[in-house]
Amino acid sequence: MMRSLFVLLFLAACAGPQVAVNRKADFSKIHRIAVTSFSGGGGEAAADTLAQDLLFRGADVVERNRLDSVLRERNLSAEGILDPATIKQVGKILGVDALIVGTVTNYSPGQSYLVYSGGAGTIIGATVTPIQGRTVYSQGPAVGVPGSDVVTSAASVGLVARMVDVETGSILWSARMTYEGFDIDSAMSAVSGSFADSLVPIWPSLHSIK
Repeated sequence: MMRSLFVLLFLAACAGPQVAVNRKADFSKIHRIAVTSFSGGGGEAAADTLAQDLLFRGADVVERNRLDSVLRERNLSAEGILDPATIKQVGKILGVDALIVGTVTNYSPGQSYLVYSGGAGTIIGATVTPIQGRTVYSQGPAVGVPGSDVVTSAASVGLVARMVDVETGSILWSARMTYEGFDIDSAMSAVSGSFADSLVPIWPSLHSIK
């Protein structure tokens, strides 16, 4: 019963991304892109995960190390690249039509706790409340510890991403999403995959993998 309840709680916390699309954007002109390191904790992992998900769906993505090298040569950060003149110059050097930039708004790994009731039985059926606003779930009693329960808080990842046209500096697409998963990797993958899926209907270069 408790595990079923947690499944429902996770489903409730896993709504899709909030997406905004520039109505004037022509995605048929976007053939090659680069994904910058996201700002915030876990930013490199977020960029790598999104780049991989876009590759899975058919996008032509420049190796991030090449982009980072260009930024270092010009003493720029991922935020500084958004200057219109700079983004156009970087776009020409890399041969890309758009850049994806983003921010990690939430990066909270799950944590495990040993709960001990002091009694002879386990407390799997006990009421467990969210820790710091996150869902928690029971993993059952600790081995060799009667009257215990290992409780784990869900990992949480929040991302905001934008696709920027290198010629005009206009934002073509923007998305934000927060997701709770059993660990950081699964939460990050869920957000990144949802972002990539939201681009499939509007970007002819992509295809669905579902």
